[in-house]
Amino acid sequence: MNQMMAGSQRFGAHEIIVMNEALSSKAAAIELVSHLATLAQDPQLKTMLDQQAHAMYNAYTHGVNLLQQSAASTQHAAPMTDGMMQASQAFHMNTEPKLGLRQPSMPAPALNGQISERSICGIVLNLHKQGAATGMMLAQECIDPEWRQYLVQGALECDRMSYEMWNYMNQKGYYQVPTLLEKTTQTMLQQFQAPAPQPQMQAGAYQ
Repeated sequence: MNQMMAGSQRFGAHEIIVMNEALSSKAAAIELVSHLATLAQDPQLKTMLDQQAHAMYNAYTHGVNLLQQSAASTQHAAPMTDGMMQASQAFHMNTEPKLGLRQPSMPAPALNGQISERSICGIVLNLHKQGAATGMMLAQECIDPEWRQYLVQGALECDRMSYEMWNYMNQKGYYQVPTLLEKTTQTMLQQFQAPAPQPQMQAGAYQ
């Protein structure tokens, strides 16, 4: 008992609260994405959501194991493998984003209790965006390197899955990207000038 208490003293109260918040949020997100997968009609979308839910579930399991092993203070948790954090790679690396507007339209929301595939995509996209931002922010509150790395990896995985979902939406025309006139684009890209080379600082100048 004393050994377990001594081991737990290496954690600050704030980071224990942070990890509990992260895992609670992840659990709810897993159930939401898994449920939305059952509502999807497009096989491509359904497969992507199923794979993302399983990747999130594996990451959640790893986080629980990390907490339990940290509490016991007998060993470090095994590092997260690519298999734990990887959903489908098929939907966002083999397609080029479509730029420009293609007769965009936004259907009015329905009050009939039904949810469209467009809305399913939007919900999951915003979920991953929030997960990426929150995960990286929470990581800054952790002093334990393993917990910090877990949260950073989770944020990066949310970033990957949000891009995967965005690319699907872009291909379907749900999320279109306006562009500027070519002249305006070039003007804005070329407005900054590279700074002039600076003389090298002498060694020991500030010693």
